[in-house]
Formats: sequence, structure tokens, C-alpha cells
Amino acid sequence: MYLKQLFKHWSYQVFAPGTLLRRKYEAFKSLLAQDAIALELIADLEEMFYGKRLADRQRAVWMTNQLSNAVGTMAGQLMEMNPTRYMDLPEYFRKIDFYVRMGMELEQPEVGPPYILSLDEAGSFPTLTGGKAANLGRAKVEGRAPVPPGFVVTANAFNYFIDFNGLSEDIEGRLRQMEVGNRELLARLTAEMQELILAAEVPEEIARGIRFGVSEIIEGEDLIAVRSSALAEDGEISFAGQYASELNVPPNDVLEAYKRVLAGKYCPRAVAYRISNGLTDSQTAMAVLVLPMVDAETAGVVYSQDPDCRGREAMGVYGVGGLGHGLVDGSVSPDKAVLTREETPRIDNECTPDTGGLPPEETLVELGRLAMQLEKAFGCPQDIEWAEDVTGKLFILQSRPLQLEREDAASDHEPLSVKPILEGMERASTGVGCGEIYYASSGERIAAIPQGAVVVTPTLQPSLLTFIGNMNGVISGTGSRASHFASVARESGVPVLVGDLGTSFEPGQLVTVDGTHGAVYDGCVEAIMTRSQKAKKVSERVVTQYAKVAPIAVKLNLTDPQSDDFTPMGCKSLHDVVRFCHEKSVNEMFSIMDKRGRGMHSARRLQTNLPLVMYILDLGGGLFGNAGDGKTVSPHDIKCRPMWALWYGLSDERVVWPNKLTHMDWEEFDKISGGIFSFDSKLLASYGLISEDYLHLMVRFGYHFSVVDSVCGSDAGANYVNFRFKGGGAGFDQRLLRLEFIRQVLDCYGFVTETRGDMIDARCARLDENETQRMLVRLGYLMAVTRLMDMRMSDEAQVREEVKKFIRDAESRNG
Repeated sequence: MYLKQLFKHWSYQVFAPGTLLRRKYEAFKSLLAQDAIALELIADLEEMFYGKRLADRQRAVWMTNQLSNAVGTMAGQLMEMNPTRYMDLPEYFRKIDFYVRMGMELEQPEVGPPYILSLDEAGSFPTLTGGKAANLGRAKVEGRAPVPPGFVVTANAFNYFIDFNGLSEDIEGRLRQMEVGNRELLARLTAEMQELILAAEVPEEIARGIRFGVSEIIEGEDLIAVRSSALAEDGEISFAGQYASELNVPPNDVLEAYKRVLAGKYCPRAVAYRISNGLTDSQTAMAVLVLPMVDAETAGVVYSQDPDCRGREAMGVYGVGGLGHGLVDGSVSPDKAVLTREETPRIDNECTPDTGGLPPEETLVELGRLAMQLEKAFGCPQDIEWAEDVTGKLFILQSRPLQLEREDAASDHEPLSVKPILEGMERASTGVGCGEIYYASSGERIAAIPQGAVVVTPTLQPSLLTFIGNMNGVISGTGSRASHFASVARESGVPVLVGDLGTSFEPGQLVTVDGTHGAVYDGCVEAIMTRSQKAKKVSERVVTQYAKVAPIAVKLNLTDPQSDDFTPMGCKSLHDVVRFCHEKSVNEMFSIMDKRGRGMHSARRLQTNLPLVMYILDLGGGLFGNAGDGKTVSPHDIKCRPMWALWYGLSDERVVWPNKLTHMDWEEFDKISGGIFSFDSKLLASYGLISEDYLHLMVRFGYHFSVVDSVCGSDAGANYVNFRFKGGGAGFDQRLLRLEFIRQVLDCYGFVTETRGDMIDARCARLDENETQRMLVRLGYLMAVTRLMDMRMSDEAQVREEVKKFIRDAESRNG
């Protein structure tokens, strides 16, 4: 392929240099377009890789692939511009691209059996049965806890369900668009995914196993519970309240209930929570736990360590009448008993003034004993869901690691002189936060919770979870530490207080929520603030998942084009390849023509009152349509934005041009003319390549020449002005003084300059269209003013005065 490309390049160079010019320009424009795409993708990926923007991993994979495609095109177009110089670039790009794609590759879901496992088996296969079912299986087998009979529809069954119904592409396509911060998009995409699942069919292999399992665990027409047990649920990350569970399901409706639980995997709060914790879609494949319903007299949760009364030397038993649903969703404030952490626990009467609607003391003690037993079996404090049926039989329905407060949220402070607005409130989640009061009483209000708010809400409802990242604190009328919201708040370090909201707050009122001591203060109390008005901590997993790929995808190592490492071999990332290709492509265009103007045979002479011999070659869109097809064009025919701006400065009426002196290449004329060349010969003239937004101009002024290469369009990222000035007819010292004048002027305007001998290179880039045009106007005026300046330069003091005068004159025209 490269030999063919080289042969074409050499053929054009020898036989069709004009075609070569156009091909280089087309390749350059394509490269610039891909450069803009690549830089946008790099900026977005950097935010995702470093946790500044939370998006699904599928989106990161898709964007990385788009970046690879753009960078590959850039490398190919640079090769097109000069295949002899960059032959090794594709090899280095492919190597980097291979490692990037490998680093971003997602694990393929397992779709093979087993699809059904008993609860006794579940604890041995957590990667199939998910956290909730695996923990319950272990609680039954290892913890010897009273657990109802049940079975698990595995995560493999979920993967097979998706594959069987051909939903993978549809779901992946939506995950590619998923960003946590875009609430409306998140809601729409998750609703679409849920609809896809609810409309799908349960494969017969799975349906048969579910129906058989139900017949084994219930008698007659008893009801069943169909509960979520996603992979990663109820582990180090709780997923408390994120997924749906179906209760009181008739056996004949079990398949529809199963699909509803699967669809719950894609509810907005669950997807936002998963992404915020750095987990992929496949890492949270949905297993489903099926149990017989317990006809509960009372139900609730046990915390094997509960710091609410005696620090962590106590257990807390929370309970309500009937099912525990109202307890965990925060809509009901439970009764509570505190037990000692002993082998045979006992009720701590000082912390339990009234057992109210809780089970009898012997049941509470048994719950405490089971909690200690399960804590020992699992090796860490447990959050345990329990129920007592109407016959007095006790069941354990769930056991998971207890979410303790983050260390940075458990701050304390010295006694304060300032009095709280509210005090003595239940501490559902500790920590401290300061923010403005925002009332979130409805779904519409919840969806609009502003960043840094202290939310006042009637109840700790699960719908709040989607927007927990915006909250600096929560004050609720009902709820408890046992609610799902409180569990996630503790993970996030958001203080949550529950109690009587007799004190009314003003919307927008600035308050401090002290979750450690159960109080609310007016204003921001600096002495106790630990996290107020500070950036939220990003889950370490969000950054860790991209830790290996970020350096080879978005990190920029090639910063100095003059460095010896600024080579294809020096490219260590896709960002480096982008930088290399952009820099070298601009350099290629800067040297697109030699002094003999090869390839300009079809150029048209520019008719102008200035004593310049200039030929213009339109690459497409550089001239207005009414310019005609003749051999000449006028400045009024020029449509090219950068050429028009440069010419505007060059033809400034304040500049006096001698009528009898034609500005061409006098040095070349002296060497070769012998009097046989006319002053308007193409061999000695100035040349311009133009399109609508591109200019390459080589201007010959007597014994010096200038080169201007510029893109000036609507895309600021692609815009630049490169300028070179060399030579002169005066002595070397005088030429250097003129060069110093040019350098100081260009420095004033923000150009980056570099001088070597009697040559100066200057460049500016990434300015918007108007500012780029202003730069070109100033540059044109500078070129006109300096064309014979070296003849009259005497010392550096004169240079400084001339610079001041030039800036003053230029800005009086262009300001």
C-alpha cells in the first residue's frame, strides 16, 4: 500500500505538481476536521476518565473508538500529504490503538446455564446469584439463620434473556448516550430500556425452571416475593433501594414479575448509582431471588453495630407492624430497641425507653443473637432484614454489610456558643453540610434540586436517590437510619436528620446540618463544617476503571515541537498522535511551495494598484462566482477570508508604495535574469493558494520574502496564522534590527516567535474567526510597513520608537 502511495506521490510531484498541491490541501482540510473531532473527544474523555463527568462505560468505549477512528484518519491524511517523511507513523499509531482498545474492552456476558439455583447453592456462586441471594444463602448455610426456602434465577439467565430477544444492540446504543448529569436524557433512555424488557419474552428454558421452582417452595395458592439480586448488590456497595422488588405476587404472575424486576435494573436512580460507583452494565447483571411471602406480624431491620446511642458498642433493632416496606422506603418512622453486643444480648433500657410495637423481649434477644452470629459468619457488621409471622416464627430475609459512616463525615466539634434552630433530631446519616434550603415535596421539585442544596422533604423517599449528588444535607419529617436513602447517604457522606419540622425554614435560607449531633444551625458554622461547599468525592472505582487506559489515550506527552522526541516514535498516546499530526500538517502546508512556484501554471494574476507581481490559485471557494474564467482577478473577486483580511492590511492607504519599483524576487533576478526575464514573470513573482477559509501566500519584496499560512473559519480550534520573514537588501546588522522590530510587534499581539539568523517564524492559533482576521489585518499592515525598513534602521532605540509608532498607527485603523 505504501509503495503505491509513494509512487503516486512521486508521479504527481514530477508530472502534475498542481494536482499534488490540491491533493495536499484536501488531505490537510480533512486532517483539520478530524483534529477538531479528536480534541473534542479527548476533552470529554478526560472528564470521564478523571471523574469530572459521570457516564456509562459503554459511552466511554464508544467515544474512545470514535477517537481512534479520528486519529487514524489524521495519520492517514498526514501520510497523504508527505508519505516519504512519515512512513513509520501508522505503525506507532496502530500499536497505541491496540492497547487503547484492549484497555477499554468490556467483558462479554455469559449466557450459558445454569439458569436456576437453589438458595442452599446460592452462597457458593455469588457471580451467578448476586449479592442479596448469595448473602441469604450463606446466612442459611454458614450462619444457621432461619431463612425461608427459595431459589435464584441467575445473572446468566438475565444475559440469555437479553440475547434471546436481541436486545443487546438496543441497550448498548442507549448506554452510549448515558450521562448522569443529564436528567431528562437519563429518564428517557432508562424508560426506553425498561419498555424493551417488559415487551420481551422469557425464554422457555428459564420460564420452565421458574415455574418448577415456585411449585417447590409454596403450597397451594400462597403468594411469593420476587426480589432483585444484581451482581455487586449488597456487597461493598449496597445498592440499597435502587432496584425493584415485587411482593405478594400470585404464582401465575411470576414471569411478569420476573420481567419487572429485570426492568428495574434500568430505573434512573439505579443506573445513576451504578455509574457513580464505577460499575459497568455487565458487572450489575440482574439475578432474581424468589421466596415465599412471609405473613408478617412485625418486620424490620437489625444493625449489628448501631452508633446512635452508645457508639458502636450496641445493636439497633428497628421494627414496624406488618411488612417492613414502609420502614426501608422511609415513609414510616419505626420503633427501636437497643441491645448490648454480647453473646446473649440484652435490652439496654437506658437507650430503649419503650419497645412499643416491637416483638416481645425474647424475640428481640433472639434477633440480637442472630445478628452477632451473622456478623461472625460474614466477618463484618451486618444490616439484617427480619420478619416475624403471625405464628411467632422468625425469619431472616436479607443480610448485607452494614454501611458505616465515612471517616471524613464523622467529625466532631467543641461546644458552640451559637444556638441551633433545631436539635435532638434523629441522625440517619452523620457528617456536616452547609447550603441553601430547598423544599423537595414533589417529583417535579425533586428533579430540580440545585447543586449544594440542603433539602427539606416530608419523607426519605427513594426518588431522592437519583439526585443525592446535588445535596449538602437533608432534613426529613419521617424516615430513619434504616431507610435505603439513609444507607446511600452514609456512603456519600451526606448528613441526614429526621424529626419534627415544627420550625419553618425560608427557601434559600443558608443553614448548617450537623448530622453528627442532630442539630441545624442558621448560616454556615465554620467550626463544624467538614464538607460544606466542597467538591463531592468521586468514587475511586470511577477513576480506577480507566487508570490504565487514560495515559495511552488522552495524556499529552509531546508538548515541544522542537524536542528530539517530537517524532512518531515519541508518540505515547492517541493525544500525542493528534498533536504530532496537527503540528506536522501545518508545517507541510507552510512549505507547500518552493520559490519557483511549481504547480501554479493555472494560477491567475492579481490585478492591483500595488507594485506587486502576484499569482493566485483558487483551490475551491476562494473567489466569488462572478470572478469569471479569465487570466486575471482583482482584490474585489477575493472571497477567501484570510486573504481578504491580509490584503486589507497590506493595502492600507497610509502606506506609500513607489510606483517605479516593482516588488519581486530581486535576489533571484540578479542571479538568473541577464535581462531576459520580464518583471511580471511567474518565476520571480509572489504566489497565493486560496480557498474560502485557507490561505498560503509567499510574498517577495525585493531581497526578502514572507510566507503567510492561515486557516480562518468558524471553528476556532482549527484557526491559526503562521508567518515567516527572511532576508533583506541591507547589511546584516540592519536586517537584524528590522527583525527585532517585527519580533517586538508580533510579541505585542500574542504571537509566539522564534528567530534564527535573519529569519523569524511566528505563530498564533485557536482564536475565533474575528480575532484571527484582526491578526491577519495587522500582519498585512506590518508586511507593508517593513518592506524596506532595513535600509533606514540604525539602532535599538530606533526599534523601540518604531514599535510604539506602529502599534499606535495600527490600532487607530483596526481598533
